[in-house]
Amino acid sequence: MHREGADVASLERTLDTFSALLASEQPAQVGEADDAIWAYLAAHDGLDAQVRALDRLGQGVAGLDASSAFMPILLDALDRHRARLAEPSA
Repeated sequence: MHREGADVASLERTLDTFSALLASEQPAQVGEADDAIWAYLAAHDGLDAQVRALDRLGQGVAGLDASSAFMPILLDALDRHRARLAEPSA
């Protein structure tokens, strides 16, 4: 079972990772963003919990530096995870 306090800490760590990537604007680091998303979602059991977690992550990303050249890459990574979770076999 996933604890709410642990989710907040994990969400903050994940957003910190994204902030660092946005600041560095290194498109080659797309794998780091994807790894951070996977790690955050893996801490949540079940499809519904992961969908909710991804929604919270998306809301958090909305508050980050939108002017970064890395933001479209990050948003694309989030969209890929949304699509994956929406698949019937997810």
